Amino acid sequence: MNRENMNNIVAKEFSDALARCNQQGIDASTVRTGLLTIAIANFVNGIGLDNTVALFDVLPDQIRSGMFHRFVDPSRPPAVNSAPAYRHPVSVTGQQPVEVSRNREPAAQAEPIKRRRL
Repeated sequence: MNRENMNNIVAKEFSDALARCNQQGIDASTVRTGLLTIAIANFVNGIGLDNTVALFDVLPDQIRSGMFHRFVDPSRPPAVNSAPAYRHPVSVTGQQPVEVSRNREPAAQAEPIKRRRL
């Protein structure tokens, strides 16, 4: 099977999964977020973090160029700012932002406290 046919089969499976979730009352934006998260994780696992970042750096230009138009459903009106604006993750208490970078340097270890026996 050639790559074009494989891509079409995968795209159809994703589309069918989205339709099944919609039928079960699952919010479409939740499904899209889940699919995107799984896709990005697959890229990181398959081609590495740096290559994934490089790939996603050029993605906006590819989207604007129409590279993905063949997968767009022409019967649906185009979405206009349908997704909420991105907000940085916060802790469960909502007090402080969560550090989500896995590439940061580990925090310096504090010297252990010296204790005396009494």
